[in-house]
Amino acid sequence: MHFLFAWRYFRGKYAFQAIQIIAWVSVFAIAIGTAALITILSVSNGFTSVVKGLYADFYADVRVTPKQGKFFSVTTAAFEKIKTIDGVKAISKVVENRALLVKDGLQSVALVKGVGTSYGNINQIRKYLKRGECAIGDLETPMFIMGIGIEQKLGLMQHLLGDTLQVYAVNRSGKAITQLGQLNTLNVQESGAFSVQQEFDDQYVFTNTEFAQYLFDLQPNEVSAIELSIDTKKEQAIITAIEKIMGPGYDVRNKYQQNIDLYRIMQVEKWIIFCILALIMMVASFNLVGALTMLVLEKQKDIHVLNAMGATQWDIQKIFLLLSGVMAMLGAIIGGALASIFCWLQYKYHFIKLGGSSFVIDYYPIQPMAVDYIAIMLLVIVIALLAGWIPSRKAAAKIYERIV
Repeated sequence: MHFLFAWRYFRGKYAFQAIQIIAWVSVFAIAIGTAALITILSVSNGFTSVVKGLYADFYADVRVTPKQGKFFSVTTAAFEKIKTIDGVKAISKVVENRALLVKDGLQSVALVKGVGTSYGNINQIRKYLKRGECAIGDLETPMFIMGIGIEQKLGLMQHLLGDTLQVYAVNRSGKAITQLGQLNTLNVQESGAFSVQQEFDDQYVFTNTEFAQYLFDLQPNEVSAIELSIDTKKEQAIITAIEKIMGPGYDVRNKYQQNIDLYRIMQVEKWIIFCILALIMMVASFNLVGALTMLVLEKQKDIHVLNAMGATQWDIQKIFLLLSGVMAMLGAIIGGALASIFCWLQYKYHFIKLGGSSFVIDYYPIQPMAVDYIAIMLLVIVIALLAGWIPSRKAAAKIYERIV
């Protein structure tokens, strides 16, 4: 019954036409705020999904590293045991360290990453290859797959693939390595170039494990990490098994744990955006307060009639609280519908483009999520209660004024 009265008051005619106009202005203010919230959160979700996809392609499903130090020794027996764990799809020894790359007087410090031949099943760098091929060579003829950022620093963009460059590193004895086997200098050939995102493009260079071990003066069983591709449904069981094999001196991290700060920042950033826009919607709800106050003044006679028929103060208050809810929810439904249509059009046709050409996509990604719709609806309910509380109390007080 209370809802029927609220709906009747919203749709009814008023002595002053301005009251109805103000009521609809309040509805559309909520609608615009709701549409903006859904759209912006969906774009935020889209960018988060793209970034997570890039990191998911670049980082291994599971990575084993020492808790102390940069390198560690892994026995053949331990490596083979990890390889045979149920759910392990691919495994590779990894050697990572910084080295100086030089080409015709130009130079760049790079993070050289030595990997095994199975690494293509762990890291999806092949998807982001811009030129050349994913060839890492061997100890005698090492090859580099380079980020385009490093390429540009070395001026290799002006040359054909296959040009050589010099690599300098400091071994653990403190002497610069300048020879490899019978070669006079460390001349390494570029086999390909990749572009994932600037963070990776400006620092990573891939080569083979044997060359990286020689470059950094390591023994054949010394590595920086062990990286694996796994069946993610068995992730926890695999991590537990690796921890049992490797012992307590090692960190075994999944993809999320390897980039936990990034994921936390993206979540915090999203909810900061939500809070800022929620405040804007709160300000927009002032129209709702004004409209409800005018409706209370308009319906004074109705309030007294309802009181005479047995309605209590709480009954009157509920009617106007529900009226606030009707206006707010109607605005939320309209705004949600508009935002959903916009999101679908952007997802389907990509008609709003990103400026520049440095990102992996050229349009604004968009990904609506049910949790966002639920959070926004709860916000609208809170706004409706806050906006309707004072006018509804004022309406209930009219009974007391009549009694007095």
